Amino acid sequence: MNTEAQILTRNGTPLHYWLTDGPADSPLIVFTHGAGCDHQMFDEQVKALTGKYRVLTWDVRGHGLSRPIGDAFTLRIVVDDLLAILDQLGVQQAIIGGQSMGGNVAQEICFLHPERVLAMLLIDCVCNTNSLSAFEKWAVSLTPTILRWYPYETLLKQTATTVSRKPDVQKYIYAVMKPIPKADIVTIMQETTGALHPDPNYRIPKPFLLVRGEHDDAGAIKKQGAAWAAREPNCTSFIIPNAGHNSNQDNPADFNRIMLDYLGTIK
Repeated sequence: MNTEAQILTRNGTPLHYWLTDGPADSPLIVFTHGAGCDHQMFDEQVKALTGKYRVLTWDVRGHGLSRPIGDAFTLRIVVDDLLAILDQLGVQQAIIGGQSMGGNVAQEICFLHPERVLAMLLIDCVCNTNSLSAFEKWAVSLTPTILRWYPYETLLKQTATTVSRKPDVQKYIYAVMKPIPKADIVTIMQETTGALHPDPNYRIPKPFLLVRGEHDDAGAIKKQGAAWAAREPNCTSFIIPNAGHNSNQDNPADFNRIMLDYLGTIK
């Protein structure tokens, strides 16, 4: 499993990250968690990859042990944080994975710095460059206001039951989100959704695995999924059965099998 945390302090936040050993000639696999979660959401993936690949997990600023949130939070700052960690490790290129917000981070690294990406593992996330409908834009614009007025305890409980179908995962979601100040959660969600930038002609230039849970009803993920996969020449797509938004946690057996099969195709 994960080794002792290493720390890189940037812009007022002690970024905590964990690195596992693996074959020296294997690519590094990076996992970035979803909004409100932490590195532990990938524990089952780390187990499956140990001895086969080197794995980096981390707590994004404002999450887990990487608190306080620091001077500011934007998707670009999170991208720069992760690249700074890779630079500190001397890693020039990696397989970048992420769930939900973490998938948006992975896409943005590939968009801005494709030379740093060997391949991607995108889990239960929307497309950063997809055009939003007028209704979707309106819904995104209202989200911060709704969250500010929403009772935080209710938000925590509803988030936990919405993103996962498993009681143990729901318990984890509630426990890991509860210490995060509500104002930080609002900022994180606002800045993540607000950073999407429509570009209908853009195609992801690197091979990537796109997966979502069979019962993932979060946002536009299900709506976008099939069309997004169909228009991307470098995409391999799967639906994880018996899983919700946190598909890698809800059904780690099927997720890990698909992940390992896909990684075997990356050279």
